[in-house]
Amino acid sequence: MTFDFLGILTSFFAFLWSSFLLLAPMLLLGLLLSGLIHVFISRQAILRWLRDDSLKSVTISSAIGVPVPLCSCSVVPVVAEMRNKGASRSACMSFLITAPETGADSILVTNAFFGPIVAIVRPVISFITAVVAGIFCIGLIKDDRDEGEASDHDHGHDCDHDHGSHQSLIADRDDCYVSPSQLKVLLVNWLKGIAGRQSTSDPSSGEISTDDQDLDFKKLVKHIFRYGFIEIADDILFALLVGVVLGGVLFLAIPSDLMAHEYARWLSYPVMVLIGIPLYICASASTPIAAALVAKGVSPGAALIFLMTGPATNTGTIAIIVSQFGSRFASIYVAAVIAVTVVLGIAIDALLLAAGLAIPVTLDASHAPAIQLLQWGSAFLLIALIVWRFRAGALRSGYEEMLLNFRFRSSTHGR
Repeated sequence: MTFDFLGILTSFFAFLWSSFLLLAPMLLLGLLLSGLIHVFISRQAILRWLRDDSLKSVTISSAIGVPVPLCSCSVVPVVAEMRNKGASRSACMSFLITAPETGADSILVTNAFFGPIVAIVRPVISFITAVVAGIFCIGLIKDDRDEGEASDHDHGHDCDHDHGSHQSLIADRDDCYVSPSQLKVLLVNWLKGIAGRQSTSDPSSGEISTDDQDLDFKKLVKHIFRYGFIEIADDILFALLVGVVLGGVLFLAIPSDLMAHEYARWLSYPVMVLIGIPLYICASASTPIAAALVAKGVSPGAALIFLMTGPATNTGTIAIIVSQFGSRFASIYVAAVIAVTVVLGIAIDALLLAAGLAIPVTLDASHAPAIQLLQWGSAFLLIALIVWRFRAGALRSGYEEMLLNFRFRSSTHGR
């Protein structure tokens, strides 16, 4: 009995370490990309394309949400801001779907576990879901003032989801966007300073503007890293650890022959919906769980349903969407996520079955020396990042956030 316990424990920690080796390089790169996207994509430029209830607006909004790393709760205030600045309902709905379902970090983590094909298919399916939902929103919500719409203050709903105080890059400006011309000036001035040729400010030398005089290249770089490796990291690291641990538990607990019967495969679709809809989990954290499910025989289509519904919805977020946009909007949102992902999940399974193909799942680290060096170095860097952020309070905030979501879920079901 002791030998079996030790064997199970060894297998569990082996799964955890392999998961860290696989996801660490991609996750660190994704966090860096998050910071770059935050700084080099203009919020105002985005909103100029999202004002109309049209297929063009829905498509652009869906595409913008794909690389943006926002969880299902943090995306709500962003969408509320978009709405206040004139973005249409349909564009808001599309962004509400793609932003939490995918992100630069989760796409790269998906590539680590499933390979490049699934890493491409996942955002494509998220994009399709968002476009379909946006089209339904245009057709079904014609009155811009939905009967149930009110502010979250009026309804008393609060996400209770503290993502930390965001420090703006430029004082008195919410948008941290830096244009290519500004970046060029900052880089040139920094290089001059490095070369010891930095002179006093010259109005003809391409200074940025009077309002941005405090901005320099070092401050810009620090802001990029702060946003990616502090603000976004604090949002996802606890959930990511929970996801990896749950993946290890499922990998060991699920029998290898669980999906041997045909009825089990068909039951897996509604089961993944029932698990994914109320569960609060970020896109990156859902990936190792899905990998463990597929490794144990769950169909790729069923795992895809979990990958899409888990990050996009939870009971707390749905309640806030109701308070912000109305019950009809929220109903279309949830129904579209369920319907489109289930249909596409079944279609993918049917296509794979007809073609005789299988989705490979990578749960072991590479044996190539160069890749091993990269994976091990990244894993230790990720561990150091986790320890640093947990000591700074991310562990407590992540745990409290999870408890709040469970409490909100329980109180919602109790009413």
